[in-house]
Formats: sequence, C-alpha cells, structure tokens
Amino acid sequence: MEHSLAVAHTAEQGKDNLDAYGYTVHEDFLTAEEVTALRERLEEQAELERAEGVAMLSSSGHSDAGVYVGAPKPGERIGFQAVRFLPNKGRPFIDVLHKPITHDYAAHLFRGEAYNVASYAGILLGKGSSRQVLHADQQAIPLVLDRPVMFVAMICLSDFEADMGATLVAPGSHRFPAPVLRTDPDEQLRDIGSGLMPLTAKAGSALFWESRTWHCQGGSTSDKTRVSLGIHWAQHFIKPQDFYPAIVHDDVYATLTDADKDLLGFKVVKEYAGAIAPRTPDDRRTNTNVRHPYVPELHKGGARHAVPLDVMGAVPGS
Repeated sequence: MEHSLAVAHTAEQGKDNLDAYGYTVHEDFLTAEEVTALRERLEEQAELERAEGVAMLSSSGHSDAGVYVGAPKPGERIGFQAVRFLPNKGRPFIDVLHKPITHDYAAHLFRGEAYNVASYAGILLGKGSSRQVLHADQQAIPLVLDRPVMFVAMICLSDFEADMGATLVAPGSHRFPAPVLRTDPDEQLRDIGSGLMPLTAKAGSALFWESRTWHCQGGSTSDKTRVSLGIHWAQHFIKPQDFYPAIVHDDVYATLTDADKDLLGFKVVKEYAGAIAPRTPDDRRTNTNVRHPYVPELHKGGARHAVPLDVMGAVPGS
C-alpha cells in the first residue's frame, strides 16, 4: 500500500501517526540556534575523542563487527562515529531532554507509566556506512506485549536525506510480531508484507518511533555527513542500556536539578526500582525521592562504622 511520510507539527498529529504507523516525523522540534549549538558541541567532542584515541568508530556502520574504540586507523574513511554518554559532555545535551513534545509522546505511548533515559548518544554517519539489519528494539524483551516499552527520539542536527543513510521504517509494523533477524532483508520484508520508507527530514526535526516498529539505519552513499542525537526512552522497569546513576560524573552530578535526575533514572518508582545507597559517608549521590544511610561491612571492635542519616546531614532530595 502506498504510504506518504507521516509528518507532525503538533503532539496530537504525532500521536495519531504513532498509533497508525508506529512512527512520526516531528518538524521544527529544535530552533535553528539550538541546532547550531548542539551540532557544534557534538562535532567538537567527536573530533577530540578521535584525537585522544577514545572514539567509538567504524568504517562501515554501527551494527558492523568492525566497531572499535580508539583513534582512526591510518588511511581509514570513517563511516560511523558514536559519541556516547552525552549527559557528561555538555549542558545543552541535558536541556534537550526536557523538550515538552517528547514527554507528550512518552505519556501517550507509555499510558502514564514512569520512564527515563535508557541510552543517549550522538551519531555521525558518513559515506560507506552500510545498512543496518532490520529490527525492532522490543526484541530485547522476551515477552509479547500489546504496547511499547521504549521509544526513540532521533533528533536531526543535519538534514536526513535518503542517500545519507536516513532511518528506514516499515510503516505499521508495530502491529506485527517482532521480526526474525535474517541476513536476507527481502525475507524480513516478506514477513510483514511491507516496504521500507526513509525518514527524510530537515535539520531541527525529530524522528520518533516506538519500540515495536521495524526499522534500521539506511546505507550512506552521500558525501554529506548525517549528524543526530539518538535518545532511547524506556519505561522505568526496563534495565537501561546506559545506567546514568552510575555513569554521570561527579562534577556533572553537582549541577543536576532534581528534574534532570528524574529523567536520568535517579528516582525510585513504586517503592521498589532503582534504589541508590551511598558509596562513602560523604557521598551526595542519591535518589531524588529517598535516601539511605551509609552502612559498610561491620565487625565487633572494627574500625568501620555506619553513618546514620541525621549524622550525614541528609535531606530527601538534596
């Protein structure tokens, strides 16, 4: 069946698209100034990670077995670079997490359940990057569910054109069982009886798709670099790919608001998931809505002692 690109300018349009097709292209998600600031910060970080030999790189795509961490190999044309753990790499990356449109979509897809960031990376895709295997993110969940437990916000810091490796989706595939991973993409498409559509968009747009939607990164034959931020959001009970309560640097943590921390997974939800205990008596890293005393291994006559909350001077949420 012929399908036109599902574009939205409001959250209501986007929700309708997500329900009908499993994805939406939300235009004007960022201002031109935000695009410039985020892209400059991401490209500077990416350049320096290459220079210092700590970059995540591949000559042919992020799903390729050739992905490695280090400096570019001599003479290598980089097809893919990921800049991971972005909350540690600049306040603008944290500010983007608070965009209201994202949370309108989260409330709709997750039916009001609590959620947090599951992974967050910058992606630079260049010529020679191969097409990714067709997949659905919910394949990681060993249950058949009637709703998504994750969704992706892919924020375009450059235009997304078909030959630049624009994300490919199978519209309506969120209503089908999770795809079988096959080496032959034509067999995968026959499984669902649907073709793939490139999500073309202008810089400043955001692509949203839910975790049951079949999709993949397209192959790039363009001399242009596709630049984006990829944010995976997950319901609170899903183990995240990036566990930010353990990842966020102490100097970054000191700048976070409680609202920032909640989005990064520092909140205990429904009194059972995500408790954080102090690592040292003066450890200030904690949940936003509960605290625990410092309790080490204790022995009679030993030198180590617990530190009660009142001695620690702790206030919930501090």
